[in-house]
Amino acid sequence: MIAKRPDFTAAFTAAPESVGHGSASWFALAIALGAGISAFVAPAFSLLILAALAAHALMRAEKIRLQPLSLAGPIFAALIVGAFTGLAGGIGVLFVWRMFADTRWSVSEAQRLALAAGRPGETSWRALAHAWATPLFGLTLVAYTAPHMIAGLPLDLPHVPTWVPMIAGGLAIGAVVDWALQRAADWRLGELAPAPATHLLTHHVLFILAFGLLIDVSAGIVTLAAWRLAHAAPLRQASLTAVP
Repeated sequence: MIAKRPDFTAAFTAAPESVGHGSASWFALAIALGAGISAFVAPAFSLLILAALAAHALMRAEKIRLQPLSLAGPIFAALIVGAFTGLAGGIGVLFVWRMFADTRWSVSEAQRLALAAGRPGETSWRALAHAWATPLFGLTLVAYTAPHMIAGLPLDLPHVPTWVPMIAGGLAIGAVVDWALQRAADWRLGELAPAPATHLLTHHVLFILAFGLLIDVSAGIVTLAAWRLAHAAPLRQASLTAVP
């Protein structure tokens, strides 16, 4: 009796939407890292990049929705904290809010892509807990090394002892490795969903490079903002195979 050989071709076969989103995820990451590098080398030019990305997102938007109530909570919290701890504490509150909001958006996007790929098992809280691990690690590092200066403004967070980022880093490594092994097993069986896997991979790369390495917090914030704007209105990529 001849054993059936695993079909590896399925691992390289994806729906056009999945392939398109995978390339868009890498393209958005490249834009974000480029903006972050420019913030480290030439801060004024990085602001120009963010302005261009924001203008592009507004031009591509079919309907502009303003939700002032969603900003009321963070702004009120920043004002309260700032009144007791100073400007640096208020800006720290806004920083934590943006980290949380962008991580939540990324997790929701991973859930949407997993459902579109027919993988509901990858949408549970337990399956996506790893996506919170790298942002949490970056946040603990920023708190451990606080205070910081962001575009000339102070940013401060409650100081944490050394063991806090060490534990957060260990948990992040374990969670990401476990997720990577599961995706490797899916690839081995020809069951890998490319779109959510690529999105989560770029998610981890972004938060580790932006905040985990702690090269520059200002550059990390610019990187995160550019990443969100690049996803809000993806730039058109040149096709090398297009036929007129």
